[in-house]
Amino acid sequence: MAAVLIAILSLTVLGIPIALALDRGARGPLLIGTAFLYGSGAVFLILLFVPWKLPLIVGVALMLAVGCWLLAVQKRLRPTANGQRPTIVDLATLISLAAYAIYATLAPLWEWDFWAIWGLKARVFFEHGGIDWRFLESRWNAFAHPDYPLLVPLNFDFVALIGGGWSDRWLGILFIAYAVALLLIARALAARETSALFAALLTFLLSWIATSRFIGLAEGALIAFGGAAVLFIRDALRRDDAASWRHGAVLLGLAANCKNEGLALLVAVTIAILLLAWRTAAVSAAGRAASRRPEGETPSAQPARTPAFRMLFRLWPSYALAAPWLILRAMHTLGSDIVGSHAAARLVARLRFTPQILGYLATKLYHPWFWVAILVGVILMPRVRERFVLLVTAIQVVFYISSYFATPYDVRWHIGTSWPRLTEQIAVPIAFVVFLALAEIVRRGEDARDAEARSEQQ
Repeated sequence: MAAVLIAILSLTVLGIPIALALDRGARGPLLIGTAFLYGSGAVFLILLFVPWKLPLIVGVALMLAVGCWLLAVQKRLRPTANGQRPTIVDLATLISLAAYAIYATLAPLWEWDFWAIWGLKARVFFEHGGIDWRFLESRWNAFAHPDYPLLVPLNFDFVALIGGGWSDRWLGILFIAYAVALLLIARALAARETSALFAALLTFLLSWIATSRFIGLAEGALIAFGGAAVLFIRDALRRDDAASWRHGAVLLGLAANCKNEGLALLVAVTIAILLLAWRTAAVSAAGRAASRRPEGETPSAQPARTPAFRMLFRLWPSYALAAPWLILRAMHTLGSDIVGSHAAARLVARLRFTPQILGYLATKLYHPWFWVAILVGVILMPRVRERFVLLVTAIQVVFYISSYFATPYDVRWHIGTSWPRLTEQIAVPIAFVVFLALAEIVRRGEDARDAEARSEQQ
């Protein structure tokens, strides 16, 4: 246990200067939550490129921390409201997390995919003293999905390096840390839009869906990195905040290094931003042209492109962070089973079974009543303000469903073993925006009643 706790503390300390370099005004929950995630991502990159000697790893980490700290102190301080005031509801969130901690650490990691994929890779790498490309390239190890990104296995190896030996007994604590980091970030971002009480209530709600039940798999990390990235980019779009853009872009790139679904999230965010930017620019250009052009002249759509590419440029850290693994994967010819040979033929052949596949997906949905409640909330809420999160969620769902049409495996088996995990991955951002939208509706209703009561008294 000591090795895992020391690793988590070390990752957080390493991540603090990185977080401050990105956002000099980060404080409280926002700083701690982002710091752990950045430390986790930094260690992944260090172990990906640096020889596995603990003194060398620590030296590189210290150089990175010092460099980020020097960059941070040069920036102008701009403190932001980060939801620091605690409420009684936060106690309920702590109780929820304590229950999850018991579940995550009750026994050594037990998931089959941990034994066959994430944990297996980590132990092979640790015994090898670095990434064992021969193991990943061997066709006999195809069951271990060699193409999967390595952020989570290398985090396991960081714990093993600190402990001086491999042990999976307490690795579940890492997944508690991922969930706590996401909840701290969500609470801080919610406090920017609503009261401390509503932010705490939202955090308590998210504590039941930000905690992955698949301990030992990359889901916990992907939920944290991906969920935080989407929430930061939403905040950046809402407030045009440069710091939120930086947070969102870096976290999105690290999410792409958790699982292939993280790469899909990067594509989904890119498409959503393009759609939103082009639509906004087109409406703006049409409005300007309508006031200036001669009667009967058709407005040009060319100006609509510039804002879209400017917004995409802000995501360059995402692509830069995703690139190293994609390049290494291509160099070592680590192919993906889903998009392998004959994928298009399988997709076409299964189109006639679309009703059956969609029906089976509905029966295997992660917490179906939760998704029914989310759907009702989406119907009730004003959707214009939350186009980004709704678009990203919809695009991800399309990607996930399409993979079942192209899968080389039995469709029912593949859905049964992966669909609950996939729907778990996308739950946090959509729950966040629905809760905030409904809370705003409630607040406006109370304000209207108060105004009516005051007018009657007058």
